[in-house]
Amino acid sequence: MHTYLSTTAIGQESEMDAQGALPFVVDDPLLTAAEAADALGVSRWWFGELVRRGRVGPCARIGGRLRVRRSVLDQYRAEQAGDPEDPYLTYEDIGAYLGVSSWTAGELVRRGLLPGARVGRRVVVRRSAVEVYIEACTG
Repeated sequence: MHTYLSTTAIGQESEMDAQGALPFVVDDPLLTAAEAADALGVSRWWFGELVRRGRVGPCARIGGRLRVRRSVLDQYRAEQAGDPEDPYLTYEDIGAYLGVSSWTAGELVRRGLLPGARVGRRVVVRRSAVEVYIEACTG
């Protein structure tokens, strides 16, 4: 689902000043698709896919061009980074953490004992989920 909003819906105030112009927010500028892609370190095509898939937004179409606020990109980056206190672990990491093989760690995920998420070709699990599993087994 596309998330395109009007320019007034993405942060500009709808109230006009004494001259009849909308106030301009300098702290949170609108970026073009190319600038946003460069800021995220992805291609312009992939940035468009992120918008089309609803992962980055809200965005605006201004003059037929896609625009996005820098704060929206910062929010996306923060979501992608995750919580530094609760990192994602791969099968190898889980195996080392539990003292078992990576194959056994994968079996725990495949059987549903550990909740995993696929990221590309990898499956990752939050460390907090592994700790909950340890508590359930020992307690």
